[in-house]
Amino acid sequence: MIHLREGKVTRILERHNDMIEILAMINETEYKAIVYPQITGEVSIGDIVKLNTTAVDLNLGTGGYHFVVSNNNTCEIHSEPSGHIMKLRYTPVQIKCLTIEEIYPHVINSFTSLGGMPVAIGSIHSMLPPLAAVIKEARPDVRIAYIMTDGGALPIGFSHIVRMLKEKQLLDCTITCGNAFGGDFEAVNLYTALIGAKYIARCDAAIVIMGPGHVGTGTKFGFTGMEIANNAHIVYSMGGIPICVPRVSFKEKRERHYGISHHFLTAMGSYCLVSCHMAFPCLSGYEKDFIVKQYESFELDQKHKISFLNENTISIMEKHNLCIKTMGRSMKEDPVFFRTGGACGMLLTNLLS
Repeated sequence: MIHLREGKVTRILERHNDMIEILAMINETEYKAIVYPQITGEVSIGDIVKLNTTAVDLNLGTGGYHFVVSNNNTCEIHSEPSGHIMKLRYTPVQIKCLTIEEIYPHVINSFTSLGGMPVAIGSIHSMLPPLAAVIKEARPDVRIAYIMTDGGALPIGFSHIVRMLKEKQLLDCTITCGNAFGGDFEAVNLYTALIGAKYIARCDAAIVIMGPGHVGTGTKFGFTGMEIANNAHIVYSMGGIPICVPRVSFKEKRERHYGISHHFLTAMGSYCLVSCHMAFPCLSGYEKDFIVKQYESFELDQKHKISFLNENTISIMEKHNLCIKTMGRSMKEDPVFFRTGGACGMLLTNLLS
């Protein structure tokens, strides 16, 4: 069940084509809320809106936002006639998209191989900035596609990170696949998204990561980051080079996420069936020893190609003014997380043919 409440729009905080951030008054208290114009149309100050308040009521990690479900001042919404593939299927907010499968069937049907295209595969959205920034710093000529899966947020418009990276020209195009929507290109699945990245967007490399808001349950298999194993299988089967980005932190209070997260160890240990590349930054003795002991205990070194690489991730991100946090921690508070992403970015550039 969802929690629905009615509110009045009091302020427009940010307005973009794919997302509007507002303040809405509910019972004399103002709350932050998100409007997706593609779903509910435009919004103005004074409009009466219905809000989904479920996640905030449950203190879940949506950034403290309510989400506008409908606008009482909007009677009809019409979209362009093209496109007939539905996303968010069989829900009251299902939307039609014009997908690459519809526009470029000849490209999809003639596909044979990704031809060794390197593809970085991550599990947390905040891995995206260090990957993109380090790749572009090393190889400004390289075209990068960000492929957003549907493991986290479904509207790409919710991601401030993607908007920032595109503004800074650190990403060349975005592709939303599955039920994720709002990218420069839409795709039905990851297979066609990868084909689109290489042969339609003409990118040299791709980064595959879900949107903001990954899910964990505290159980061995119940987390959305488990998708990295299947995503690696897809990349490998299509003739790409899978580079799986370890989730690493030495600032985590939770034992299961200290050092290499159990999410990564579980997915890449027994459940990833192909050999992948992965990289770590050059770390201090204790940190390196801890990581090596972890990945050896899961026999990752028996299956995957593991590198320790020099990188300059923090200074590169500071150069681009990428003030990103992961799990509420800044780059200076949790540098190894970001440096690991940067090391994988360096690895990707080394693998570019």
